Amino acid sequence: MSPRLPAPTNAQVRAAVLVAVLAWFLHGLLTPPPGPAALACGLAALASIVLGATILDRGPAGAWALGAAIAAACATGLLAPATPWVVLVFVGCGLAAARRGPVAGGLLLGAAVAAVGAVILLRDRDPVELWNVVGLCGMYAYVRAARARRAAAESERQRALLAERAHVAREVHDILAHSLSAQLIHLESARLTLAAGRYEDAAALVDRARALAKGGLEETRRAVAALRGDVPAPGEALAGYAEEYRRTTGSACALTVTAGPRPLPPEAALAVIRTAQEALTNAGKHAAGADVDITLSYPGERYELCVTDSGGAGPAAVAGLAAAGGGFGLVGMAERAELIGATLDAGPYGTGFRVRLEGPLSP
Repeated sequence: MSPRLPAPTNAQVRAAVLVAVLAWFLHGLLTPPPGPAALACGLAALASIVLGATILDRGPAGAWALGAAIAAACATGLLAPATPWVVLVFVGCGLAAARRGPVAGGLLLGAAVAAVGAVILLRDRDPVELWNVVGLCGMYAYVRAARARRAAAESERQRALLAERAHVAREVHDILAHSLSAQLIHLESARLTLAAGRYEDAAALVDRARALAKGGLEETRRAVAALRGDVPAPGEALAGYAEEYRRTTGSACALTVTAGPRPLPPEAALAVIRTAQEALTNAGKHAAGADVDITLSYPGERYELCVTDSGGAGPAAVAGLAAAGGGFGLVGMAERAELIGATLDAGPYGTGFRVRLEGPLSP
């Protein structure tokens, strides 16, 4: 089996087309050769086009080179109308549309339109050739539109890249805030327990912190799977978080999940899981000893997650941990909700605090 040749890039295709057009012009200029003045103007136009398209591509000198090429091409048309002089005018305007700004490109187009019209009228050519002016304007508009489409596509690519980075940052924050905060609580409790001489209790707390670290690694693996589209069922994940909250804090955590008319979209399922995880982490840090109630329901064609704590007050051993986590939890939850068309409400509720996520079932 013969090896496949690599596909040409867009830049290579454009370069090949430009070389072919310039070769066509050069052949038409030399067969038969015009007078010395026309030949000099034609070659000058050809050299200016090459300079404007290569070594002077982006700088201000490139615009002057294209202008000189258009002027020399029109001079060739005045001296030798039978030569394909208008080809270089089209090439110059096309390069101006593709590589120059709107002001420089517009000025070059205007000059080219005026010059082409003048050449045709001054040499008493067929008035039908004035359609070249219309063709110039149409070609310029087409190239500018293609350039705008490419710029929009690049802008969208950059936006998607930034959104993906923000997505990854939220996932990393949620995992670290949940896992490390729980470990901090256990390790601080273990330190105070050791100071009190209760070595067996301290060892149990250290073992629990180790288990939390292991769970954090597993959660990281699950997050990577979720980022690839493998999102766990929300009910199953919420049950695991509720059980972990009970073991970590010793407080109650009730879970109610009602059946929905259809499964949650992957983005919504991930938002529900991460919002519940972050809300439980915040409850453990800021309302130590609080009981928590988690409900996931489906009113109408929407889903609703509520995580409500009772506003407890934990022992002094963990009072200094309220600032752990960096303070980006609520911001991250709100950003995640906004990205999927959902709404997030978080604030005091009764004697405690409630986080409520609500959004449509359709993606």
